[in-house]
Amino acid sequence: MTGIDVFKTRSKANEGVRIPLSTPDGKHTEEWLQIRSVWSDEYQAARTELVRQSIEDGRQAAEAGPEEAKELRKEQDRRRRAGAASALIAGWSFDLEFSSEAVTDFLLEAPQILAHVERIAEDGSRFFGD
Repeated sequence: MTGIDVFKTRSKANEGVRIPLSTPDGKHTEEWLQIRSVWSDEYQAARTELVRQSIEDGRQAAEAGPEEAKELRKEQDRRRRAGAASALIAGWSFDLEFSSEAVTDFLLEAPQILAHVERIAEDGSRFFGD
């Protein structure tokens, strides 16, 4: 029988795991990201904010014309996704000051990294396995 502690994920989810980064062509680098789990406090708060922001963005899009609204929604979706994913990153090796804005900008310009971060953050075995 397992004890209750096996189900407690919060501290490991918040701590995250260090993941090495490769260039888009697959070359290994010295760079890394510290990625939190989707069950981390930071990401859960970002998800709540994401819902609130979606409602506000919908209001803005509704005020625009049909073509403008389509482009506006696309850009808003892209920014919301990067913003939420930035909450999954707890640190990095870059010589650039670490901040939520810097992480979001990085993810907007490196969508392959954004997708990689999302996949890792959803993989519970990386955080909670032996």
